[in-house]
Amino acid sequence: MNHPVRPSAAVLRALAVLIAGLCVFAAAGGTAYGQEQKLLAKVVVIGVPGLSWNDVKASPELTALVNQSHVGSITVKTAGPHTCPVDGWLTISAGTRAWGNVPDQSCGDLPGLVDGKVQDWQTYVDRQAEHHTGAPLGRLAESRERGAPICGFGPGAAIALARTDGTVGNWQPEFDQVKLASTACGDAIVDAGALPLREGRDEARKRVADLVAQVRAADGWVLLVGISQVEANAHQEPLVAMQLPPDNGPRWLTSDSTRRPGLIQLTDVTATILRGEAKPIDPAGSEQAGPLDGNEIHFTGDLHTDAATVIEDRLDTNQRFEQPRPMLVAVAMTLLVAQLAALAWFVITRSQRSRSTFVFTLLSQGGFFIAVFLSTATSWWRWPEPGFSLYCVVLAISALFAGVSRAVLREHAYLGILGAAYGLLLVDGVLGTPLQFGSMFTDGPVIGGRFYGFGNSTFATLAVAALVLAGWAAQKLIDRSRVQAALAVLAIGGAAIIVDGKPGWGTDFGGIVALTPAVLLLAWLTWRGGISWKALLGICAAGAVAVSGVAFLDYLRPEDERSHFGTFVARLLDGDVSDVLIRKLQMSLGFYDSPAGWAMLVGVLLAMLATIRPDKVPSESYRRFYTSLPMIRPTLLALSACGLIGMLLNDAGVALPAIMTGLALPLLVAHLVDNRTPATPQTRTLSVEVSDG
Repeated sequence: MNHPVRPSAAVLRALAVLIAGLCVFAAAGGTAYGQEQKLLAKVVVIGVPGLSWNDVKASPELTALVNQSHVGSITVKTAGPHTCPVDGWLTISAGTRAWGNVPDQSCGDLPGLVDGKVQDWQTYVDRQAEHHTGAPLGRLAESRERGAPICGFGPGAAIALARTDGTVGNWQPEFDQVKLASTACGDAIVDAGALPLREGRDEARKRVADLVAQVRAADGWVLLVGISQVEANAHQEPLVAMQLPPDNGPRWLTSDSTRRPGLIQLTDVTATILRGEAKPIDPAGSEQAGPLDGNEIHFTGDLHTDAATVIEDRLDTNQRFEQPRPMLVAVAMTLLVAQLAALAWFVITRSQRSRSTFVFTLLSQGGFFIAVFLSTATSWWRWPEPGFSLYCVVLAISALFAGVSRAVLREHAYLGILGAAYGLLLVDGVLGTPLQFGSMFTDGPVIGGRFYGFGNSTFATLAVAALVLAGWAAQKLIDRSRVQAALAVLAIGGAAIIVDGKPGWGTDFGGIVALTPAVLLLAWLTWRGGISWKALLGICAAGAVAVSGVAFLDYLRPEDERSHFGTFVARLLDGDVSDVLIRKLQMSLGFYDSPAGWAMLVGVLLAMLATIRPDKVPSESYRRFYTSLPMIRPTLLALSACGLIGMLLNDAGVALPAIMTGLALPLLVAHLVDNRTPATPQTRTLSVEVSDG
């Protein structure tokens, strides 16, 4: 029996602890992969558009460099849809992702110099404003005007070393070994030229190896990197990165911007050249530009001494990054076809076998949200036919979780799936998200998305699991004490918020913006049974305080240790946040450029409407389910609140609540189909457990 409960100091204290705990944890973030060492010697960057690990494998000269180098892969994603050579060199110039090429056009030749100025320079500057990249072209040159001189050789180097007005100094059209070795050059950038697509590629690879040998004679260390793709429609893949000579033996290149051994990104090249010697200057005047997107390159990990093994590892890793996106579509379509076929069989026959089959296919979709992460543990990219292997592994794990959950928990099957997802993601977050990287739910290096932490799809999975499990736990306790039930919500939801938001763990700024108020709303509704406008505003304010505290504490850390929480605050304080917000808004609105985006919006709004107006849903079993137990309505409202806030404030837009619906709705339908008995006092506990799913 439920009794009226007076406001309890325990619940208020728990709310305060949740907010304070999230803020405190933000101050303790760090790298996830152990001891590193920095490269602080003279920097000579050799940029080669199109240099892939297949080129290294095919060239004895380049293969010979592997055991003499710290090695890795470099992601060359820039601001535009394609990374042509001009995009790559402009990105090095700005230290943030720049947009150089014109969409739907071929890459073309690099602009030349006319009277000491890059031709059409203003066009590239205007293009950054047009696309809101926020890339301050010329930052590299301007920031080193008063430091050690940087020399440039070749047309790409001219673009990288152009000042904010497009003028170039200390540059030569061809490589000059004598000048590089002189005191006129501190650091240097060398354009080795794009590799030919077909004829002449072997000779070009040999010339690159010869150039490395010449540059090494100038002392310091050499960074050989693939700077871009060669064509707009080229196969997208991470390219080659080597640093010679290696310190303490050949190891793996990395940076704080990726936090992954063996992986750097293009903007790390600029950060490494600058090495903190000077603050970048905004081209508009004396104000400082926003922070660099990259971080100084490091080396880390174990020694590697077998060039063939290293090359195969890099090629396998490319498969890991390339296959998940197309296989995601293939697996999703397979599950959809299976569900439609099972539904048709059930509608036609109404047999118990067809009912069980339909329920199994729905539960398999829930299992899919676990399989996308666990599949990473199988190292499928090292198997024969990696794409097909990933497809089979994900479907097998999805079916396994559906079958085991149904066999062991029967109508409680949803609890096994959501409990596994919740526990798996919490552990993975604390460990630095090793299962996220290269999974179907993480935009990898080819896309230029997250290199660490929780992405939008991962957050959506965690949010559904946390809110539903919190609602289930609250229902178990609500008859005993509303206070205890509310505290259970805060404990389960709070753990998810902390892991999702803590820098170095989930590092998900947009996620905690959406999840924190949803958890607080669910806790309040559990505690009080209803909510006033005043309380609703208080919950929103408390959520804003928690999120702001996390971001500000991350900002107080050293610049090279900040996550994108602190970077956002830095941009905000520098007045450089408008382009970021506009780009995120454009990404959010971009979903509506296709019918699929509008279809997602209609589906999401209908799902949210069902949580507010169940009487409008043409399903008697759903209407009966909605009113059967006290915690069903609060849990569904919390899910809708989380999805709505995420849709409005996250760059994923409508995709975020659509993913949440893709997990929650099949489990709910499976319950309604599988449990045909109306709620009664005898089936009360059973109904709430499944209904919260």
